[in-house]
Amino acid sequence: MSDAPTSRLHNGPLQATTSRHEEMMVEARRIVDAGNDRALVLRLTGGLAVRHYAIDLEFAEREYSDIDLIGLRRQAGDIDELFRDLGYLEDTSVTLATLGGQRQYVRRPRSIESHAHMHERAHVAPPAPGNPPLDHVDVFLDWMKMDHVLDFRDRLDVNTYAIDPADLFLSKLQIQKLNEKDVHDVITVCKDIYVDFEARPGVLDLEYVADTCARDWGLYIDVMTNIDTVLEHLADYDLSGREVARISRTLTLAQNMMTQHTKSLRWRVRARLGKRVRWYNEIEEQFAGRSDAAVIGPRAEP
Repeated sequence: MSDAPTSRLHNGPLQATTSRHEEMMVEARRIVDAGNDRALVLRLTGGLAVRHYAIDLEFAEREYSDIDLIGLRRQAGDIDELFRDLGYLEDTSVTLATLGGQRQYVRRPRSIESHAHMHERAHVAPPAPGNPPLDHVDVFLDWMKMDHVLDFRDRLDVNTYAIDPADLFLSKLQIQKLNEKDVHDVITVCKDIYVDFEARPGVLDLEYVADTCARDWGLYIDVMTNIDTVLEHLADYDLSGREVARISRTLTLAQNMMTQHTKSLRWRVRARLGKRVRWYNEIEEQFAGRSDAAVIGPRAEP
């Protein structure tokens, strides 16, 4: 086993964060349930979505700073109203910066909570300088526009509470410069979620992964590269031989299926340009949710 530092938590830090994360999960489920009661579709993504599916919470546990959700843009107005009713304020600077593609909500301060009837605009939070507060919720609408664009408009009903494991797998591996927490999350997904080749609740559908990557050359390149990175860093974690074999098998199978899947015309045309033209989006760190240094830069060739 490598002695490289990881985001895994042990002893006191593990106990403290487990308690806090349970509170975050309770709050996330409260939001999703409240949305369901109003026919609004909201699903967890990010680290807490990984935690939702994890069987071995002791391994999966790491630091989370916020709750990330995905919803539908056509329901944006009703989502705003839902969060107001749940005691949140909207940070309109995020809405403006993302052209309405993302919302951010912060917990209403007590001073506003207790005098809300005196403030007609108490549902809007003033823009906060620097990093967003820890106690906030980010909501992507329709798309996750990060290093690559993932479309969730027809994917949010596959599972309850969290996005589908295949979408979660792609959302972690689409990052052009993978950080250690992303590696940790991918390992958790591969270790704890059963692999299948068709859409069923709670399984990692590798056919969907391969099909999605076969339509986007840039996504394909970064997912393939990042799988290599995860495989190279398995020794950094205290995994059993059986766990390493299971994770390696899942990741290698994903790569093999991606390689063999018939590629779209768009994929083949873009492949001719290769890496001479940038194949990923450059995004603002504030909205990417990534502040850690990258584990390693991309290496795989097309």
